[in-house]
Amino acid sequence: MESTSTKLRKLQPHPRTRSSIPVHWFFRSNIPRRRTSFLPADMQKRNFFGLGEIVGVLTNPAETVRSLTESKRLLDEARREISENRERLQLRVTHTFSRYPGFFARKAETRIIEQVLGGEPSFTVLFGASSVGKTALLREVLCSEAYHVLHFDLRIAGFADLASLYTSLSQQMEQYFEEIGKMHGYEEFEKEAWGFKHDRLNVERRMAETPPGSDVRNVRTSDVARLMELFQSSLLKYREFEPVEEEASKPKHRDPPPEDSSNRRHFFSRKDKGKNKATEPSEKEPPEKTKPPKKIPVIFFDEAHRLPALIQSTETMKCLLDSMLVLTKQDRLCHVMHATSDPFYQTWLRQLNVMQHCKIITVGDCSKAETRAFFDERIIPQVPRRLRARLNFDNLYDAFGGKLAHWHDYCTDYVNSNGTLEIKQSSHFLQAHALLNLHLIHSSQSATEGPGSDGKGRVVSNPDSIHPGLGPAGFKIYSPITNPHGPSPEDKSSAISTGYYSADFTAMELLKVMGRLAQPNVQYLPYFPLCRELGVRAVDGMVKGRVLDLRWTEPVTDEYASEAEAEAAGPHAHLRARSSGTAVEGDGASVATNSESSDMVPVSERELGREEYVEVVGCKLIPTPIMKFAMREVVEEYEDQQTVSDYVSLSEVEEY
Repeated sequence: MESTSTKLRKLQPHPRTRSSIPVHWFFRSNIPRRRTSFLPADMQKRNFFGLGEIVGVLTNPAETVRSLTESKRLLDEARREISENRERLQLRVTHTFSRYPGFFARKAETRIIEQVLGGEPSFTVLFGASSVGKTALLREVLCSEAYHVLHFDLRIAGFADLASLYTSLSQQMEQYFEEIGKMHGYEEFEKEAWGFKHDRLNVERRMAETPPGSDVRNVRTSDVARLMELFQSSLLKYREFEPVEEEASKPKHRDPPPEDSSNRRHFFSRKDKGKNKATEPSEKEPPEKTKPPKKIPVIFFDEAHRLPALIQSTETMKCLLDSMLVLTKQDRLCHVMHATSDPFYQTWLRQLNVMQHCKIITVGDCSKAETRAFFDERIIPQVPRRLRARLNFDNLYDAFGGKLAHWHDYCTDYVNSNGTLEIKQSSHFLQAHALLNLHLIHSSQSATEGPGSDGKGRVVSNPDSIHPGLGPAGFKIYSPITNPHGPSPEDKSSAISTGYYSADFTAMELLKVMGRLAQPNVQYLPYFPLCRELGVRAVDGMVKGRVLDLRWTEPVTDEYASEAEAEAAGPHAHLRARSSGTAVEGDGASVATNSESSDMVPVSERELGREEYVEVVGCKLIPTPIMKFAMREVVEEYEDQQTVSDYVSLSEVEEY
């Protein structure tokens, strides 16, 4: 009964104590709870790790310093290369021209060059004597934004062999397409510039990896041909490329204007009407963005007659010129212009079968009207008033003609000498006078045969010579620019050795030409009749000797037109149909004198024209104005010495 009678007792609550709940099983993993340390157990012991390097540095400090220096050098080179690349990106491209300071406008020449460049692409050769202003004229035209010029001034050529020619061409072509890639819509042409860059890098890498002495190490003609082919394909892509207009492809969404409240319309209705009227045109016709114009590429070689001397590989020059013909005559992709002061550059181009595909433009001196305008506008304002009275235009024009560079030089020296400088004391006259006398003296001493020839030359030192008793000539007067690589065995015009000088012409031949040109009404002589009389070698020798200038075509401006004729002809005087430039005018005074002593006979217009003007087809020989002025002085000196009349007659002008 106890069990049943036992009262149920309430268990006494245990005191509340915080017991630890085993939750480590929740974070259980395969990693043991106590991991071994990476440090060795015997970490208190000594360790000699790295001590060998320290000992090596202490025992061999030179090697350490050398390695540190090498590391510093490599770091500096990397830093310098990064800086140079950053600077190169900021450099301004200098392929275009800048206008020549003080350029005197020549409207006829400027117009004709603009017409050539505005037409179909062509290969143009610009001929002209020295100091006529060819470079200044082309700068004035080509400085326009419409052209991109790949310019090579061979006076300071950036190349002197095949490798530098390839590098110069590649760099300028790369810059050209980099500039195109900067225009809006033409960004993909930057890849064309990369093509020239990587082609140049491949050639440089091939040259660096090839052992010395191998032909592959040098730049070959095939490299230049591949470069021109790459340029051709890039120009063709540029001509056919049309930029995509992004604005035209996108639909134009315009938000409707917010409606004005009735109160605002009521109080400001008059003002709002004015505003709406003012803003209607701009909302209806938004300004359209015009496409950037495509620049016309022009390859320009200044003083181009130096090309044979700089590039001695005939195959490379033939490849380069043929590529220019393909770019101009065949594909019509760009213009090519060569400017030269050597008239025999045409002969070299003809030998390479190029000249017959070229256009010829001849730039001469200014006309008398243009020269007077230059004198009044540019020269007189620079001269002090007290010195202007002695500057007579007609006297100066008789000496310097229309060569503006000689006018500027003389007037500068005139002012510097305080007005005491005469024309015959100017540097240009003295040089021309000395050149003529040197030619006469040396040609009278020298023999035309070489030292090894068994016979005597046609010009020897004998009592019948102009200057008897003189020994052989000792130095060369001029160096011909038409044969820069030296004379051939058959060419005796450039033969020179110790105590021997070979003249192309005799003193008598030179005096005969000088006597004819010294006549007041004779401005030039025909080339081919003079060659038939004196020989091609003698006439070409006078041209190479800077005595005469050979003109293949008529100049743009008529130099010998009077001021009244120039004003009457107007600005299109260069387009008129003129007679042959190789015609020689007879002496009108002598014709009138002969007709006075005889009876008057009726003469037809045809016969009268034949007497006054004998037309000769072909090129002509012209001296510079200061050279002609010096010729008259030299001829007078020989007339005073009574040496001219023995072997030349100065009155035989009608022979031509």
